[in-house]
Amino acid sequence: MGTSAVTVVEILAILVLLQSALFCCSGANFNGSCIKIEREALVKFKTSLSINSSDSLPSWEGDDCCRWEEVTCENITGHVVKLDLSWASVQGKVSLHLGNLSNLQYLDLSSNNGLAIDSLHFPSSLKYLNMRSVLLDKCDNWLQSINMLPFLLESDLSSCGLSITGHVSHVNLTSLEVLTLSWNNFNSTIPNWLFNITNLQHLDLSYSAFRGSLSTEMGNLNSLAFLDLSYNSLEGKIPKTLNKLCNLSELHLESNKFSGEISGPFGNSSSCIQNSLENLNLFNNSFSGSLPNNLGQFKCLKYLLLSRNSFCGPIPVSIGQLYNLDVLDFSHNSLPGNLSELHFLKLRGLTKLTMSGNSLVFDIDPKWVPPFQLSNIDLSSCKLGPWFPQWLKTQKSIAFLHMSNASISDSIPGWFENISSNVIGLDLSYNQVFGNLPNLREFNTSSEAGIPDPMAISRYILLKSNKFNASFTHYHSEASILDISNNLLHGQIPHNISKVMPNLRFLSLSNNYLNGTIPASLCGLESLEILHLSKNHLSGRIPSCWGNLKYLSVIDLSNNMLSGHVPMSLGSQKFLVSLHLQNNNLQGNILMSLRQLESLETLDLSMNAFDGFIPSWIGESLSLLKVLNVHSNKFEGEIPLQLCSLASLQILNLANNMMTGTIPTCFGGFTAIVMHENRGLWDYQVSYNPYVYSEEDSYGENIQAYVKGIELEYTSTIRFLYSIDLSGNNFFGEIPKELMNLSGLQNLNLSRNKLDGHIPWNIGKLKSLESLDLSKNDLSGSIPPSISDLNFLSQLNLSFNHLSGRIPLGNQLQTLDDRSIYIGNNGLCGFPLNNCSEDVDELPKGHEKVGNTRKDDSEMLWFYSGLGMGFVAGFVGVCSVLYFKDSWRYACFQLVDRVYDKLWVTSAIKANQLKRKLHRNKFEGNA
Repeated sequence: MGTSAVTVVEILAILVLLQSALFCCSGANFNGSCIKIEREALVKFKTSLSINSSDSLPSWEGDDCCRWEEVTCENITGHVVKLDLSWASVQGKVSLHLGNLSNLQYLDLSSNNGLAIDSLHFPSSLKYLNMRSVLLDKCDNWLQSINMLPFLLESDLSSCGLSITGHVSHVNLTSLEVLTLSWNNFNSTIPNWLFNITNLQHLDLSYSAFRGSLSTEMGNLNSLAFLDLSYNSLEGKIPKTLNKLCNLSELHLESNKFSGEISGPFGNSSSCIQNSLENLNLFNNSFSGSLPNNLGQFKCLKYLLLSRNSFCGPIPVSIGQLYNLDVLDFSHNSLPGNLSELHFLKLRGLTKLTMSGNSLVFDIDPKWVPPFQLSNIDLSSCKLGPWFPQWLKTQKSIAFLHMSNASISDSIPGWFENISSNVIGLDLSYNQVFGNLPNLREFNTSSEAGIPDPMAISRYILLKSNKFNASFTHYHSEASILDISNNLLHGQIPHNISKVMPNLRFLSLSNNYLNGTIPASLCGLESLEILHLSKNHLSGRIPSCWGNLKYLSVIDLSNNMLSGHVPMSLGSQKFLVSLHLQNNNLQGNILMSLRQLESLETLDLSMNAFDGFIPSWIGESLSLLKVLNVHSNKFEGEIPLQLCSLASLQILNLANNMMTGTIPTCFGGFTAIVMHENRGLWDYQVSYNPYVYSEEDSYGENIQAYVKGIELEYTSTIRFLYSIDLSGNNFFGEIPKELMNLSGLQNLNLSRNKLDGHIPWNIGKLKSLESLDLSKNDLSGSIPPSISDLNFLSQLNLSFNHLSGRIPLGNQLQTLDDRSIYIGNNGLCGFPLNNCSEDVDELPKGHEKVGNTRKDDSEMLWFYSGLGMGFVAGFVGVCSVLYFKDSWRYACFQLVDRVYDKLWVTSAIKANQLKRKLHRNKFEGNA
C-alpha cells in the first residue's frame, strides 16, 4: 500500500517536471510571465489604434505584458485571459484579430466611441464579450464571428450601429446566457436564430427598430428570466406561448404597437409565468379589452405598468392581493367603475399609485386607513370629491401629489400641513378648491425622507383654475414653480417676494384680482424665467430694474392698468422670446433698446397709447418674430419695408392706428405664410426639471385677433393661424397683387382704409383664406370670378365700396347668402342681391378684363398653333404620297405642266392684246 502511494507521488512529480521543462524549452513563446506571441498580438493591436491621449495605455511598455494594467494573465501558465479596455479612449478603424490570444476569456472594449471595427476574429475560448458603443456598421460577419464561440456566456453589442441581423444555419451559442443587442438599427423582424439559444436567460433587444409580430417561438426560451423588447415597432398580439416562460421575472414591451387583449398570455390561471413575473411593463401600446381577473395571482409582481393603452372594463378586485407590489400604473386608459378599499387590501408595499386619465370613482370610506405609505400619487381626472380625500392624512412620505381635475369642492384641510414636509410636487389644478392657499412645511431633509439634496430647495406648486379667494400671504420659500392663475386672489404681490421665495423660476398669478404695483423686488428673482401677471388690476409703472434678470424668456403683463413708458432695461433680456404688454395705458415711442431682443418671437403692444413710427429695426434686428401685434395705438407714418424681412412672421396686426402710405408689394414674400410653415415653439418652459411634466410648467402663447368678424382668443391653436390685419388706418393705393402669393393666409383684413383700384384678379390663389374683409374702401370694378375658388372662405365683407357688375357664383361663395356682404355697392347685382338685367356685362370690368383678355389670347394662341400643325401634317402627307406612288407623282407633274403651259399661253395672249391696244390708242392720239 505504501509502495503504491510512493509510486503515485513519483509519477505526479515527473509530470510537473515535464510540464516545467516544456515551458522552459518554449523560450520563444514564453518570456517571464508573458507569452511572447501573445505580447506581440497585443502590441500589434495597440499600434493599429489611434490613442486619443498620451495617458492612454501608458503601461503597455516592456516585455512582461502581464504587468500591463488592462491585461490579466493566468498565474501559472502566463496566458492572457482578460483584456479590459473599457473607457480607454482608444480610437481608430481596425480589423480585430485576436486569435493568437488563444486562452482569452474576457474581452471588454466598451465605451470607446471613436473605435470602429470592420472585421472580427475572436479566440474560441472567449466567455465574456462587451463591445458596447464600438462601431460595427461595416462588420457584416459579426454574427458568424460570435457563433464560433461555444463557451460564450455574455455578449453586449449594444449601440454598435448594427443593421444586419444575419443568418446562421446552425446556432453554436449553446452556453450563451446574456445577449444585449439594444440601441441598434436592424429595421427587420426578430431573427429566428435567436429562438434556438435555449440557454438564454437575459435578452435585450430594445431601441433597435425591430418590426413585425412577435413569434410564438419566443416560448422556446424557457430559461429566459429577462426580456426587453421596448421601444421598437413590434405589432400584433402577444403570443400565448409567453405563459410557458416559467423563469421570466421581467418583461418589457413598452412603446411598441402591440394590440389586442392580454388575457391570452396572462389570463390563464394555470400558467407558470404567474409564479415568477416581477416586472410587467406594457406602457404606450394599443392593448385593449378588460384586464385579466386573475391579476391577483401574480404574487411576485413588484411593478405593474399598463399606462397609455386602451384597456377598458372594471379594474379587478384581485389586484388587492398583490402584497409585493411596489408600483401600480394604470394611467391614461379607458377604465371606468368604482375603486374601493378591496382594490388596495394587501398592497402594503405600494409606494407609487398612478390612475390618472381614466374615469374612475374612488368610493373610499373616510375612516379607511391604507396599508401602504405612498411617495407618488397621481389620481388626476379621477373622481375623488367632492371632499378632500381623508385617507391622505395617513400618508407621511408623499413626495408627489397630483389630483388635478378630481372634482374636489372643498377647502384645504388643516391636517394637510402635517403631511407636506416631504412634498416636492403638488398639483391641485382644475378643481373647485376654495379658501386659503395650502401651507407647506419646510422640507424634511433627513435621510429618512429620501429627498436628494439638490432638490431640497426646489418645489413645484400648481393650483391654477380653482376658487382660492385669499390674499397672497402663504409663502413657499422652496418653490421654483408657482402657478396660482385663474383664481380669486386679492391684495398685492408681496413687496419682498424675492426674499420669501428666492428660488422662483416660473411665476404665474394671471387672471386674479391682484392690485397695487408690480414690486421692484421681482427683479431680485435672479433665476426667474417665466413671469405671467396678466388679467389683474395692477397699476403704476413697470419697474426699471430688469437688467438683474438674466434668464427671462417670457414677460406677460397684459390686461392690467399699467401706465407710463416702457423701461429701457427691458432691452437687456437677450433670452426673451415673448413680450406681452397689451391692453394697458402705456405710452411713448417703441424704445430703441428693444432692438437688442434678438431672440424675440412674439411682440404684443396692442391696445395702448404708443405713438410715433413703427421702427424699421424691427425687421432688421428681430428676425425671429412670428407675431407682431401693435393694433389700437397711435402709430403714424408708413409701413417700413424692412418688415418684409421677417421670414417667420405668421401674424401681423397694425390695425386701428393712424398709419398712411401704400401697402408694400414685398408683403407677398412672407416666407412662413407662403410656405404655410410652423416654425419653432409656441409653449415655453423653464429649464430642465426631471420632476415636472412638460405641460405643467409651460407658458402657452396667446393672442387676441379679429377673425371672421369677431374677436377671438387664440391659445393652443395659435400655431395654425396665419393672419394680416391692416384695417382702420389711412392706407391708399391699390391692393398689391403680390399679396395673392400668400397661399397659407387665413385671415386678410384691409377694411376701413382708402384703398382704390380693383380687387386683384388672381385673388383665388389665396387657397387657405377663411376670412376676407375689404369693406369701407374705394374699390371699384367687378368682383373677380376667381373669388369663387376660395373653398374655405366662411366670412366675406365687401360692403361700402364702388364695386359693380355681376356677383360671381359657384362653390363656397354660394353659402355666403348674407346681403350685408355687398351692401353699399350700388352697381352690384346677382345672388344674394337683386337679379341682374340682361344688359349687364357678363365680363368683368376694368382690370379684370386683363384676366379674360389673357384667357382669350391663350385660346387664340392654341387656335393658330393647331392650324399650323394641321397645315404641316397635310403638306407632309401629300408629299409622302407623291414620293412613294410613282403613277400619282407622274400625273401630278403632268398636271402641273399642263396648268403651267395653259397659264403661260394665256398670259402671252393677254399681253399681246394689251400691247396692240396700247399701240392703237397711241396712234389715234397722234392723229
